Amino acid sequence: MVPRVGDQVMVSCEPAAARVVGTGRYIELEWPWRTIDDSSGFRWNGHVMIPCDDSRQEWSPFRLEPAAATLRAGDVCTVSIPPTRLYVGDYEEYHPPRNYGWAPAPTAGLYVVPPERTDLDMEFAGYMLYLGGSDPIRVEPIKD
Repeated sequence: MVPRVGDQVMVSCEPAAARVVGTGRYIELEWPWRTIDDSSGFRWNGHVMIPCDDSRQEWSPFRLEPAAATLRAGDVCTVSIPPTRLYVGDYEEYHPPRNYGWAPAPTAGLYVVPPERTDLDMEFAGYMLYLGGSDPIRVEPIKD
């Protein structure tokens, strides 16, 4: 399936344990699915930052258990994407796979937007998911 802008998709990601590195406006996690690629010219530190509060302008489909507000540096939480109906805001394939400093490198990027945020500035309304790498993100088309 090659998603097109405006398509509706069901997105999910199996849960995994992640250690909290820092908290604040964002929660910083040691990302459980990627490995630092030491051969890359990009220096990814193994962390991903997720906005803590969906009421802010930034949004992410990832959910944390326990809730981000209760977490502190050093805590372990579960990160996942429960099955969520989203719109495709953008889709791009990477030939060759995109070098971001982690392995395996993603082969596509899917920018997803929840239905309730489609009227916001697209730069902040959604979230870029990287596909074809090690993040176990599942994307299924929705046919109404």
